[in-house]
Amino acid sequence: MIHVSDILNAQKCGRYAWNCRNVKRRQEKFYHLNESFSSLWSRFLHMEDSACGHVNETNAQTAQLLEDNESVRFARFEYKGLRTRIQAIQKTEDGLILFYPYLSAAPRESEIDHIKIDTEIIKRLGYAVQDIYCVYLNKEYVRRDSLDIDRLFLKSGHLFNRRGKPCQKTIMEMVDEIEIDLDDLIEKTNSILSSPAMAPERTKACTAGRKCIYYEDCFDDAGLPDDSTLFLTTSKNKLEAYNAGAEHIKDMDPDLFEGTPLQYAQYMASRKERPFCDYFALSAWNEQIEFPISYLDFEWDTFPIPPYDEMKPFDVLCFQYSLHVEQKDGTLSHMDFFSTGDCRKHFVESVLDNIPKTGTVLVYNMEGAEKLRLQQLGQQFPEYADRLEQICSRMIDLSRPFEHGVYYNSAMRGHYSLKNLLPVFSQDYTYKDLEISDGMNAVFAYRNYDHADAQQQQIIQHAIRVYCMMDTYAEYVVYHGLLDHMRQLEKEMF
Repeated sequence: MIHVSDILNAQKCGRYAWNCRNVKRRQEKFYHLNESFSSLWSRFLHMEDSACGHVNETNAQTAQLLEDNESVRFARFEYKGLRTRIQAIQKTEDGLILFYPYLSAAPRESEIDHIKIDTEIIKRLGYAVQDIYCVYLNKEYVRRDSLDIDRLFLKSGHLFNRRGKPCQKTIMEMVDEIEIDLDDLIEKTNSILSSPAMAPERTKACTAGRKCIYYEDCFDDAGLPDDSTLFLTTSKNKLEAYNAGAEHIKDMDPDLFEGTPLQYAQYMASRKERPFCDYFALSAWNEQIEFPISYLDFEWDTFPIPPYDEMKPFDVLCFQYSLHVEQKDGTLSHMDFFSTGDCRKHFVESVLDNIPKTGTVLVYNMEGAEKLRLQQLGQQFPEYADRLEQICSRMIDLSRPFEHGVYYNSAMRGHYSLKNLLPVFSQDYTYKDLEISDGMNAVFAYRNYDHADAQQQQIIQHAIRVYCMMDTYAEYVVYHGLLDHMRQLEKEMF
């Protein structure tokens, strides 16, 4: 027995499809849902009382459900051992109307492959498809008091392109234009899944977007040199160069470089076998920084369904911050905050009370993180907006020297997250020994907090606080590591 997802996985990569079936990976949910998504979209479609299909139901049982009911949720269909489940169906005289709910504000056109296979299965079983709609979240909806289901969701006959714009063609039109050999797809997928795992093969798909969750099962990068060609960032040609024998970045044909500043930094670090640093660019960046320096970091959870007033779909809720403050005389102090529930106002007030009114606020990846978070909180609580914006105006992004190739150490191995940078500048501190060692683990621990007993809550809170504190201390260590490198260069240059 196979499912449509197996076919789609096999089309991406045969080994990936095999791993999905045979190598289990526990994947925590990225989004925080307080209520089942299916119950919400069922209410929007007025199908909460509709008949439901169940696991392992036969085609005959599904046919009976459709015969007896005007609408059906979670209907199961099977063709030659290939099974699928349609989330919602409405029956009309002219055929079936299919509904695809997405936990998204813009379901992508790539979903059409799954929909196409679904429709082929249905048609092979003798059903006519009258129309197809997607149901998705309205990104402009702002919660006021209770959840307004009719405004939370939108329904459309169009998917969205990569730019987030509705596709010109309807879902039905796109489905009709695609030609597939369903029998052949079933045969090939069954062959992959019933055979031993194929040998891994490096392709661009292995690291495109997010790295494949099975990457470490296929490849051991620990044995690669720090300046491996495979670590060249934003390169379309690194795999070609690596397969042609260029083990080190310095060995690559110059014509294969796209020529970004970061690639240049990586090349120079590889060629010189020492960290690359643009002293004058780093010095100019450092001139912006003023004491006291506030090293700031937030932890937050993402809610696709807004749980509280003034929140939109996919807004975040900050539940933790860490703040290290460095004075000009070198003294370093620490403050933090942790809470659950609707702690937004308390969070804002704590930040405003503790952060210095002057000096630089140094954060890592500020545009996509802390700065954005404060701006959103300013929208939700206008009475604090001006003071929060004043903090934002003093923010400087610690990630800029690394992202822009101002500084690069081959020990970074193509990565410049704080966790990768910390051991580059100091061997005395590490995330590895922490009970919580990354942001998503902190989020998962936070989600369990309210369900834990008092003793376990203390343990969770302590672990989250220690992790977040490590983030801001890592900012301090990394910044001073840059300063130390500048001083070393000054001795060599002047």
